[in-house]
Amino acid sequence: MIVGIDLGTTYSAVAAVVDGGRPRILANRLGEPTTPSCVAFLGPDEVLVGALAKDQLRRDPRNCAALIKRNMGTDFPLTFHGVDHTPESVSALILRAVVADAAAELGVAAGTAVRAVITVPAYFGTREREATQLAAEMAGIEVLELVAEPVAAALYYGVNDATDRTALVYDLGGGTFDCTVLRSHGGEINVLATDGDPHLGGAEVDERLGAAVLDRLAEEDPDLVDDDGALEAITNLVEIAKRNLAHKQSHPLVLRRGDQVLRTDVGRDLLVQASQDLVDRSMGIVDRLLRTVGDSVRLDEIVLVGGSSRLPAVQTALTARFGQAPRMVDPELAVALGAAVRAEQLTRAGESGRSAAGRAVTVLPRGVGVLVRDSNDPEGLREYVQHVLGPNTPLPARATTPFATIVDDQETVRIRVFEQAGAVVSEEVEHNRPVLDGEFTGLKGGKAGTRVDVTVMIGTDGRITVSAQEAKRGRTLQLEAFVEGVVDGAAADAMAARTSAMTIRQ
Repeated sequence: MIVGIDLGTTYSAVAAVVDGGRPRILANRLGEPTTPSCVAFLGPDEVLVGALAKDQLRRDPRNCAALIKRNMGTDFPLTFHGVDHTPESVSALILRAVVADAAAELGVAAGTAVRAVITVPAYFGTREREATQLAAEMAGIEVLELVAEPVAAALYYGVNDATDRTALVYDLGGGTFDCTVLRSHGGEINVLATDGDPHLGGAEVDERLGAAVLDRLAEEDPDLVDDDGALEAITNLVEIAKRNLAHKQSHPLVLRRGDQVLRTDVGRDLLVQASQDLVDRSMGIVDRLLRTVGDSVRLDEIVLVGGSSRLPAVQTALTARFGQAPRMVDPELAVALGAAVRAEQLTRAGESGRSAAGRAVTVLPRGVGVLVRDSNDPEGLREYVQHVLGPNTPLPARATTPFATIVDDQETVRIRVFEQAGAVVSEEVEHNRPVLDGEFTGLKGGKAGTRVDVTVMIGTDGRITVSAQEAKRGRTLQLEAFVEGVVDGAAADAMAARTSAMTIRQ
């Protein structure tokens, strides 16, 4: 079973290329193209996933997980009914559910091996990508490739079918925002630069719009202000209103609260008002991206991806900024459909023995460096991050940098790899976040200052490997390391076994 999976912050989708044709979305068991990325824990061994879980979120929020993608790659422990979970294990349950529905839609027997291209935001760093890989493994999925969402969208839009086209992919989803400039040539897609914000998306728009509607309804019933359940219900209602306002000027909203029925009309003007500063924030990131690629790059088209890109303010802002209307085709589904195209490319390449499959060259979203003790500090206390690979370096990439031991007879070297946490590269430790922590062994003593060459490699999927060599003897050092914020080793195995044994209801 070969599929493409868009593991989304608010909704997930699965697609496949069937019988050599065009990709199509595989509807879930409710006949819907997308499944809410929500999990409700009914007990230690049973969960709801999807629409039922989203309904349960209003009744029992303490035992539900939503927007979990925002916590991928972080130490974010969760406990439900006395059982510990992580963002990876919750995501694995979502993946299991959507893949099971896809298998039923395809008529594939239960237990059939699943191979998939899974999409990730372009701005996902090493930790988030490692966590996504682990979630897929916990769900029993063989990952063909982790592909950046704008690359998947470009494949669906057919950007790579054109010759020498440069596109801006504006991707405003339910929980994250990415913008990417990519160029197609000879069937290849080359990402020139990417930027984004992992905490900007439709969820924020829903919160703003929900708060505005709550204030309006509270004029009729002041008790609504202190009713958390009412705010949750309103937020869900305005999500529906937001979708309809993409093609309507007004949407009637009805809130039922016991025997009371409250009504109001949500107009497009209110939606624009609630979302304008968020859209302005996204446009600031777009401008920062364009400064990165430089004035010599001319855009041929702007492509919209993500359900929140339907916001009227988005299209207005982009048209005003670039003087051309953006393209929008199935923005909620484009990423999953493009992932299916990529999965088909990789599968065909593997069957024919070809090494490449319509190459997609992406870039490193954040600068990567090594933590160094400052030898010029008289007190020997200052540490800083020496960046060895800059943001927007084409992948795969590698860099070898010489370092030196700091004491005599040193036999081990601790290695800590960091990536930039903010919008710009900085050597200050607090402006970076750790991604890998490990220890090299095998160093044969020697005086302080013994040279050790450290090589940092980033694969096409954004995952990291590190090696080191003692320069004088040419001896390769052995590394034991773990990725920060991602469960590993025996803990990961135990969590995978527990997750795979859980009963999923939809």
